[in-house]
Order: sequence, then structure tokens, then C-alpha cells
Amino acid sequence: MLVFEGKTLLGTLDPVEVLKNGTEIHIEAFIPTQVLLKERRHVGRLLLFEFCAYITKHFPQIQAISFAFARPIDALGRPAEQAGSRTSAMARIGAVNITVTPVTLGVHVVSGVWPYSQANRAALQSALEEQRAIYRDKPIVRPSFAKRFLARLAALSSRSPRGSK
Repeated sequence: MLVFEGKTLLGTLDPVEVLKNGTEIHIEAFIPTQVLLKERRHVGRLLLFEFCAYITKHFPQIQAISFAFARPIDALGRPAEQAGSRTSAMARIGAVNITVTPVTLGVHVVSGVWPYSQANRAALQSALEEQRAIYRDKPIVRPSFAKRFLARLAALSSRSPRGSK
């Protein structure tokens, strides 16, 4: 599954496994593009919440999303801190059966299941709005210099009425 912000590819979820006769999907490996690798803020929580929201909106037959996240993320601190942050994010939206499994000295796998329910959907929506607000003023994908220049020029030209001196 490809993850985009507008026309900009942010990364790939591969594989996305369909389980239990098509009622559950499993995700674990997210491969970020250079755009995300250059981003100093940790956007994983936003992407996870956006993914869950997208699936619940477009695939009503999916009743649960299972996760197993292990990719080290420097922005989250040491392995135990990373595991804690991921556990917190998953619990916030109602994930169950959350486990943390140390694999190596530098990697902890955090896994769990987010079952679809009205309460979990409400928790997801609340958490998603908070995450979106963080990136609203300074988006992950910033417009190019040319687009920013043209937008400023359009804003300036719209302020003064035509034909005024």
C-alpha cells in the first residue's frame, strides 16, 4: 500500500496482509521515502491514525487491524521510549492485546489489534484530529518555492481592487 500526501509519496506499507476471511488486515513494515526521512518530527502516529481512518471508511468489511511495529525511529528516543510511545498511541485509539517484545538490544516489537467499534472509532477520530492539528500550520510536504511565491503574489493582487491607484 502506497502512502501519499497529495501527490508526494511518503512511504510504503508492505506487506498489508488480509486475514480471517477478509475481515482483518495486518500491517508491520513501513518503508519511508526520503521526504519522511528528512522530516524531523515523528509522523508515525499521524500515519497510523490516518491509515486506520482510511480503512474504516473505505473497507467496512474490515473488523480489526493488527500491528507489529519494530522499525527504530531516532526521534522517539531509545528502544524502550520508542516502545512506550507506540504502546501509548495504540492504547489511545482502543487497541487491545498490546505486547512489547524485545528482539535485539536496539529493537522492540510493539504489536496489538485495533478492533473496530463505535467507541474505538470515536477515540480514533479524536486522536486523529489532534495529530492533524500538529501538522496543519507546518505540513509534512511543503509547497515548492515557486508555489509559495505564486500564492503570495495571488494574495497580494487580491488585496488591491483592480484599477485603483
